[in-house]
Amino acid sequence: MNARRARIYWLCQLAGWFTYQSAWLLPSLFMTDAAGVPMSARVVNATFGAVISIGATHVYRQVIRRRAWDALSPPRLLLKASAGSIVAGGCLTLLWMSLSFVYKTGDAPLRAWLPWLIAASTFSVLLWSVVYFGVHYFERWRQAERDRLELAVAVAEVKLDSLRAQLNPHFLFNCLNSVRALTIEDPPKAHTAVTALATLIRYSLQATQTATVPFDAELDMIRSYLLLERIRFEERLCYELAIEPDTGRVPVPPMLVQGLVENGVKHGIERLPGGGGITVAAWLEGGGLRVRVTNTGRIVAAGGSTSLGLSNARERLHLLYGARASLAVREDAGTVVAELAVPLTRSAP
Repeated sequence: MNARRARIYWLCQLAGWFTYQSAWLLPSLFMTDAAGVPMSARVVNATFGAVISIGATHVYRQVIRRRAWDALSPPRLLLKASAGSIVAGGCLTLLWMSLSFVYKTGDAPLRAWLPWLIAASTFSVLLWSVVYFGVHYFERWRQAERDRLELAVAVAEVKLDSLRAQLNPHFLFNCLNSVRALTIEDPPKAHTAVTALATLIRYSLQATQTATVPFDAELDMIRSYLLLERIRFEERLCYELAIEPDTGRVPVPPMLVQGLVENGVKHGIERLPGGGGITVAAWLEGGGLRVRVTNTGRIVAAGGSTSLGLSNARERLHLLYGARASLAVREDAGTVVAELAVPLTRSAP
């Protein structure tokens, strides 16, 4: 037992037993010389009762701890606690009787007050047992809840790391393929592409170390990515960023919005012979960040090529924000629209 728990234990022992004895003493304050026992003797009796009850229950507690009763099943614990309360109550009764000069019984015969004293002592110890085991049960339940939450957080972090590990290679391999094509066709553009790719790789490596990044950092990533794709597609790709200035500091999962832009390019623009356009818009609404990525094209269900990326994105959002975040994808007049809603703060564990 650490020092803090020891202080709490003794404070509860003192406060509890003196309060309990005072409750028994209180009715006699309104009686005059009840049962021939003067008021001073009744006060001494109550004080003595509190002291011996503290001592007896402390010894009883040592027995409980030594034999690990708090680890027993409820039926066995009930049986042992009941038997222990009877034994401890009997010991309390013997202590009272051994100091009969303090516990004055007046003219009443022994058989008139001894059964009552045994019952009262047993009841007091049984009540103490209920409180003691109740407190320990509550502490174990609270510790189990803490352990469960810590385990859930650990599992969530592992899942987030796994999801990011699935996303990063997919993104980097696409960029490397673009640079490989440009090294032969246009070396100056390849030089520009390598510079942009270096920025992207640095961001990608840093992104795996954190759950969220400022939206401004994600936008820099998107600009570099679109620069690379613009070099590759030339006039087949046009893009626009419509970003409100107050959105930059909002934390977002790294490479999440970039993944939506990449899906729009790969599964929309790249499939169209004449190319198309992509627009990224962001604004604050309803206490959170709203991002809309719109690209020319259609949702192609065959092969499910985008299902893994969208599934990973939704799971990352769920792990970080719970039900407060959402990601929806729809078709709208020849375009694919991905709408992302992210709250301003993460969920507490």
